[in-house]
Parts: sequence; C-alpha cells; structure tokens
Amino acid sequence: METKHMTKVPNIQDYSPELRAENAQLESVASRTGEAERRAKELQGRLQSGPSKEERAADAERAAKGEPLADLDLDARYKAALREFHALQDAQKIQQEKVDSTKREAGRKLCAEVVDPIYQKDMKRLAPLLSEVYSLWYEIFWLKRGLLNQGLPVYETLSLEPDFLGVPDGTSDIETFLRECVRAGYLRSLPKELAR
Repeated sequence: METKHMTKVPNIQDYSPELRAENAQLESVASRTGEAERRAKELQGRLQSGPSKEERAADAERAAKGEPLADLDLDARYKAALREFHALQDAQKIQQEKVDSTKREAGRKLCAEVVDPIYQKDMKRLAPLLSEVYSLWYEIFWLKRGLLNQGLPVYETLSLEPDFLGVPDGTSDIETFLRECVRAGYLRSLPKELAR
C-alpha cells in the first residue's frame, strides 16, 4: 500500500539539469564500453579459433591468383580493441565520480532551496505543540505517580496514557528534543515543568 504524502520532494533528476547531463554522459560511456568489450571478445575468439572457413577459402583463392593476402593482423586489432575497452572502463569510473559529485551538490541545493524552508516552517509549528503536549503529559504522569506513591489504585482513571513519551524526569527523548528546539530557536523557552 502506497502512502500519500502532503509534500513531495522533487526527483533529483528532474530538479538538476546538471545531473541529467552527467548521467547522459555516463550512459553514453557505458554503452561504448559495452560495445568495446564485445569487439575485444569477438577478436579474442577469432584469434583463438584462427581464420574462418570463408576467410581460408578467400585466402586460397587469392594465393592461387598470385594476389597478396588481405592484411588481417588480428593480434594488433585485438590489442587496440582491448586498450580502447580499458580506457572506456576508466572513463566510466571517472564519469561515475562526476555523477556522484554532481548528485551530492544537487542534493545540497535541493535541500537548501526546497526542503529546508518547509522544514523550518513545520518545526516552528511543531515545537510549540510538542511543548504543550509535554506539559500535559507531565501533569498526567505526576497525578498518577501521586496516587501510586500513596499506595492508592488509579481505579478507572488514567487508563490511557502516552507512555511512549517516557518518564518526565529530565532525561526522556521528548525532553532532550525540547532542549534542542530551544537551542535551535524553534522554542523561546522550555516548558515551565521542564525548566525546573
């Protein structure tokens, strides 16, 4: 089941024309690398198997007519094809590094221009809400603790509690988060219960 999000982060490929260009170049080099590898393997196979029946028949016909044989120097062609293949492999690695670097830079730009403004706006809304939640949880927690410390049962009250917020003892995750929100400027101050 696909989740629907309110805010969609643009696809980095769509966002960055520079990244699209570098990826297109990488695809081109990769394609040429594959072709060069195929040529080198083909020439290697021809070197190992020797001339084909057709080539031998053509050589025999030329020899019978006194014509020079075609220069097939397969060994030199194989070495040149192998050299091209290795050069293209190196070029592909270099291009992949360019793609990775361009992607990192495009990611930084995407975060700065698109994601961070939304994040800042949402954090400025979220931090005060969580601060209020913390204050309410603090009150509920200490009501329950007050009853339990006296050996009293909680009866039907306090049957549903947000225990996932942790114990409000100054070390819970939400308390740490609220302190970080104050340092980052999302809250002016800590909730009075935490500031004690």
